[in-house]
Amino acid sequence: MNANAKPTRRRGSSAEEARYLIEQADADGVKRAAMTLRMTLRDVSELKRDPKVPMADIAYGPDGMTYLGVAVDQGGVTQSTLDRGDTSYVRGAIPEPVVKPKAVRKKALNPDGTPKAKAAPKAKKAKPVEAPVE
Repeated sequence: MNANAKPTRRRGSSAEEARYLIEQADADGVKRAAMTLRMTLRDVSELKRDPKVPMADIAYGPDGMTYLGVAVDQGGVTQSTLDRGDTSYVRGAIPEPVVKPKAVRKKALNPDGTPKAKAAPKAKKAKPVEAPVE
């Protein structure tokens, strides 16, 4: 094991993990209003049912659920994480499509580099006119 490697933490309950992530972000100077807990539906259910979590830590309002003053985004992730407020993750955002430039034909050039003149359109052959039969 690398001496500089961070030791793996033993996973606790979803409430303990979320509290740990929030406290780490607080220590790094991130405001709680900028944070969003992105939790799996299972972790949200576990958080709501955890008897160790005081009722004052979880709040419900018109904007949804909050835990310790941090907005909770339920579902849509495979692992619960804390978004610290950077805009690199926006739920439901569709990435901008990559627009390829249209293919442009290269113009034909003479050996001296000047553009070739367009060929004159060919004259259409006139259809023979049949003489009326008497």
